[in-house]
Amino acid sequence: MAFWPWAAARSRTARHEAAHVVVARHLGAYDLEAEVYDRPRSDGTQGHFTGMFDGSRVDEAVILAAGVAGSPGSWSPTDLARSGALLDGSEVTVGDVRRRAARLVRRNRTEIDRLTEELLA
Repeated sequence: MAFWPWAAARSRTARHEAAHVVVARHLGAYDLEAEVYDRPRSDGTQGHFTGMFDGSRVDEAVILAAGVAGSPGSWSPTDLARSGALLDGSEVTVGDVRRRAARLVRRNRTEIDRLTEELLA
């Protein structure tokens, strides 16, 4: 097993990506995959998730907000900026989306914990 000098950051990243995936699945996304990198990329990213989603822009914003809701202490300006851009022209606020994401994360915590462990294995 390789030594991971950023173990706490890696764990937060795994939980962050797991929250995206689990909430996305709950909202109808499919072909979902997540990865946590062995070391941060040159742009600072430590992981990512991908998948297909045919739902609303608001639901997509909820999926993006779920990563931050799922991993307290994690921060993703990219996710939050993309979430806000998806809401442009909508009466839904980023705060509304973040509250909805937080509820979904709480309801699906067991599944998020399981996927987090898989990503760290």
